[in-house]
Amino acid sequence: MSIHQLELRTGTVRRRKFTHSAKEAIVSETLRVETTVTDVARRHDLDRSLVYRWRREFGVKERVEEPRAFVPVKVQQAPDAAIGMPAAASSAIEIHVGRGRLVRVNRDFDASTLSRVLDVLEGR
Repeated sequence: MSIHQLELRTGTVRRRKFTHSAKEAIVSETLRVETTVTDVARRHDLDRSLVYRWRREFGVKERVEEPRAFVPVKVQQAPDAAIGMPAAASSAIEIHVGRGRLVRVNRDFDASTLSRVLDVLEGR
């Protein structure tokens, strides 16, 4: 009497092989400002730890953003009645932080407090 063993596996095989250029394309997607590593991993049906591993292999340390710089501003004094706005509203400053976020301050706002607020919004 002989005993035979048969093993039957069904389903999809999860181990896939990616070319260097495919890995590079996926990692480059993670560098866009409007997306996250998690979004890219979901889109390609990957575990995000694999995407992070590939980022390390390609030498990506963090997302590259454009350097922030001061923008020259020209302030023009106009009578409040001429522009049809109340005095408090005409002296307001709008700062577009990015990703749809906006900070409005008036001329009496403390500069150091504004700096702390902007640091928090940027995640520093």
